[in-house]
Amino acid sequence: MALEAGELGAWSLDLRTNAAWRTDLHDRIFGYDNILPEWSYETFLDHVVEADRAHVIQSLAQARETNTAWEFECRIRRVDGMLRWIWAQGRVEQDVQDEPLAMFGVIRDISARKATEEQIEFLAFYDPLTRLPNRRLMLDRLGQAVRSAVRDNASGALFFIDLDDFKTLNDTLGHQAGDQMLLEVARRLMSCLRAQDTVARFGGDEFVVMMEGLGSTEAEVIIAVQQIAEKVLRAIEQPYDFSVLWHRRMTCSIGVATFGSTQDTPDLLLRQADIAMYRAKATGGHAVHFYEPHMQAAIDARVALESEIQIGIQRGEFELFYQPQVDLHGATVAAEALLRWRHPIRGLVEPNDFIPVAESSGLIVQLGTQVITAACHKLQDWADDPELAPISVAVNISARQFRDARFVDDICAVLDATAIEPAKLVLELTESALLECVEETAEHMMELKKRGIRFALDDFGMGYSSLYYLKRLPIDQLKIDQRFVSDVLSDPNDLAIVRTIIALAQCLGLRVVAEGVETQATSGFLLAQKCHLQQGFLFSRPLPAAAYEQFMRERQMSLCIPRSDAAVDQLNS
Repeated sequence: MALEAGELGAWSLDLRTNAAWRTDLHDRIFGYDNILPEWSYETFLDHVVEADRAHVIQSLAQARETNTAWEFECRIRRVDGMLRWIWAQGRVEQDVQDEPLAMFGVIRDISARKATEEQIEFLAFYDPLTRLPNRRLMLDRLGQAVRSAVRDNASGALFFIDLDDFKTLNDTLGHQAGDQMLLEVARRLMSCLRAQDTVARFGGDEFVVMMEGLGSTEAEVIIAVQQIAEKVLRAIEQPYDFSVLWHRRMTCSIGVATFGSTQDTPDLLLRQADIAMYRAKATGGHAVHFYEPHMQAAIDARVALESEIQIGIQRGEFELFYQPQVDLHGATVAAEALLRWRHPIRGLVEPNDFIPVAESSGLIVQLGTQVITAACHKLQDWADDPELAPISVAVNISARQFRDARFVDDICAVLDATAIEPAKLVLELTESALLECVEETAEHMMELKKRGIRFALDDFGMGYSSLYYLKRLPIDQLKIDQRFVSDVLSDPNDLAIVRTIIALAQCLGLRVVAEGVETQATSGFLLAQKCHLQQGFLFSRPLPAAAYEQFMRERQMSLCIPRSDAAVDQLNS
């Protein structure tokens, strides 16, 4: 009963007579419904899988010779042909002359445990969806490949592959369709490569391909990589003709790092291939890029700049400049707040040199909150000054900042703290800030609109869906991009676009701001078209707060717009 409870089959073998004794469970483990009339050592070995037989014989022989216990695991083939795992343990009995007399032991069927162990091992080294090697196994194989490349003077290559716009497929068709796509991509990658190459899935839509022995010279490796990469690109972009993916197309971006040097390491190669992949994606996707050292230098510079921005925010190194906006009567009635960075070493840093990094790193949210707070405090300072009180200030809002969950609450908190007139704050949004989710955007805008804040659509005309935004969102004014304004007198297309935008705004009851006004002739034309506000170097460059206040006092809010009546008459004739 104890043996049955422990799921142990017991046996003994008389080494003098070769007579064997077993329990019923012992024989059932080997697939016999009824106990066999005879059993022997040879019968047992016949059931042991041939690949494990030598190990079993050695374990039992060593136990007999040394009078020690044995313990081993092996695979057996049951009488019905089923393959099972068993665990065996026992020892040898000796007579008074220390000669082997008999062997006693127990066995247990451990197939279930072995299956669990194999599953755990599989999950540790393989992707459960595609059954391809995972990151851990790829890193191990890559380490071996790097050492072999150096030893054999035969370079290899590592591909980092990312599917283009895979997130859209998952969001629109569901994760089941995405899994189907990944399975098919895995199959196509395998079909493009040699048997000795390794394809791994790193999670999501990222795959890594490792190829060894591509050549001993740089030229040989590059030619081989280009041929394989083009083959992969063509394979991935073929239509996916199954289920909901009928005729769906997909492209990928490939970053390549070659190896064969003693300085190469798996982590370094993965990082290099990843950097090259992002360069391929930045060019629009469906492309191949080789890693180049200057890419790492650019990454290092970007990381350093990100750290400096963080420190700059904490130290208050960022400040607002103000560029005047002039109305139809020549009065400066508004300003755009433009961010500048007074870096302790670099001096005054322009937005184009730090805003993209702040945006991609998420620091733009913290920085944007500082900007809005500073602008509102400046409006609060001006409220008691008769020459400055009428001024409204426009602040640029980034897409990431606008989508932040705390955006509306943060602005309302600043309005409450400063007690400014909300209509004097204009939030400028670009189409990129609106494109992600129009419904959510409209909701945020309406909440702030109820507080009296106004909205401007910046760079109007540069996107493809601006008219839809005008219909759906509570926009108060349009800003004509300076790329249209700068050549309005020399390019008939720009002339037609600017006239159309102004006419459209007038029909919709929106105000219009023209950016980039640099000549009197351009200003005169815009004045003739009844453009509400003009902004540009003709009137003033962006000024620090103190200089802007001095500018306003000197002009006493009555700066006349220079104009060329002859140019206006010619354009309107």
